[in-house]
Amino acid sequence: MDSATVNRWVKSLGRHYDQLVAEGTIPSMPLQELYEGRDWLDIEPAPGVGMEFWTDTKRLEKVLFTLIPTEHGDPVYKGELPVPFSLKMDQAGVRALLGKPMESKGPVKLPGGLGMRGGWDAYRLQEDTHPNARVGFSYTADMMVKTLAFALINTDHD
Repeated sequence: MDSATVNRWVKSLGRHYDQLVAEGTIPSMPLQELYEGRDWLDIEPAPGVGMEFWTDTKRLEKVLFTLIPTEHGDPVYKGELPVPFSLKMDQAGVRALLGKPMESKGPVKLPGGLGMRGGWDAYRLQEDTHPNARVGFSYTADMMVKTLAFALINTDHD
């Protein structure tokens, strides 16, 4: 996957599944409900990439890149990312590059012996990239970026 494709996907946040398939922005894949009652339908257009569409509208709301594998053995994204992002980042580097996050949550210990998580940071994307989107970084316990997520800020639903 190249960075131009990733940029197209990010700029497509808020657009409908059928439009994106018709113009060839995303592959025609069946939208899947990961579990019953969830508000999103998903596709995985490439290893380590997830796209989430709001169930009611089938509008693209999130594009996620798994950079460090989870306990479940999920695939890791190994393609290109647009500048200034990279496949290997940590919280200190993200904050040095992007400054103070618009939202942040610190490390937490998960119940049931699931261990520590490093929390997350979120930043508004530049207006020319997308006027209503943010980028989020979720961190491992040692503060490495585990997941890079691009998402709509205002979704017009709860």
